[in-house]
Amino acid sequence: MKKTAAELAELVGGVVHGDGSVVIEDVRSAEIAGPNHITFARGIYAEHIEEMQAGAILVDELPDHYTKNLIVVDDCRRAFGQLIDLFHPEVKFPAGIHPTAVVSDKAIIGKDVCIMAYAVIEDGAEIDDGTVIYPYCYIGHNVKIGKNCELNPGAVVHENSILGDRVVLRAHAVIGGQGFGFSTDEKGRHTHIRQLGRAVLEDDVEIGAGSAVDNGAMNNTIVHRGTKIDNLVHLGHNVEVGEDCFIIAQVGIAGSTKIGNHCILAGQAGITGHIQICDNVTLGGKTGVTGNITKPGVYVGYPMRPHIEWGRLEAMIGHLPDLFRRVKKLEKDAQK
Repeated sequence: MKKTAAELAELVGGVVHGDGSVVIEDVRSAEIAGPNHITFARGIYAEHIEEMQAGAILVDELPDHYTKNLIVVDDCRRAFGQLIDLFHPEVKFPAGIHPTAVVSDKAIIGKDVCIMAYAVIEDGAEIDDGTVIYPYCYIGHNVKIGKNCELNPGAVVHENSILGDRVVLRAHAVIGGQGFGFSTDEKGRHTHIRQLGRAVLEDDVEIGAGSAVDNGAMNNTIVHRGTKIDNLVHLGHNVEVGEDCFIIAQVGIAGSTKIGNHCILAGQAGITGHIQICDNVTLGGKTGVTGNITKPGVYVGYPMRPHIEWGRLEAMIGHLPDLFRRVKKLEKDAQK
């Protein structure tokens, strides 16, 4: 495919500054883009625009001085995503049920649904229009799946779970598995207590590869609209995550914790159970949360502290060896 910079600018709602007739054949990263490619520059990359060899560059703001062909848009990263879809459209799978798929005659399958090889759909499951079920997926009894969802290979949706519209499950995600609930007798032996709640994923939720969202003990585990969950994340039973959150790789959230809207949990953050985190909280990587967070802001460390407070303490820790030597010297001087 070939498009001029002007044509691409019109497509993404941008304005060309430079040569709008330059021909673009593909998208590339800023480091490797050549004269027939388009890329984007934001943050520290925007400082190196003049070093880039791309035929056109998407930017959020027009720099004071430039010699390159620039397309100014409201959000250059989002615009670049639009052009990725233009030059590399996703494969569209035809509707239909593969002969090797096992689909209950008591399941309800909507229009234009694609069910691929070796998928299993149990009694009472409902799959709405336009959803794609990749090979080796398992859809349990009475599961409800909305419109235009995408379940990648090996994804498992256990009984009674509910998925809204446009939900994406990456490979081997597990939704609605039995939560971690046990009773322990006087001899230390553990007996599993069945969890009867559901796992509910609202519209536009994405769950990464190998991640697990347990079902609720009695009430539901809920991930609200628009939240995106990365690979290898675990949500325990009765967890509730608000709207438009980012939960990044290897985060663990213990049972019955409630997280507000627009929160970001960076990699390997750990959240204890039965606490509440308010809206607009960001947790740095490996942060350990052991109590409620009631004020928006950035928190880091274990136990978690506001970022500014943590930075001051870390700076003090760096001075401890010198302080120790000074104290020892003062002790010796005092004994003379």
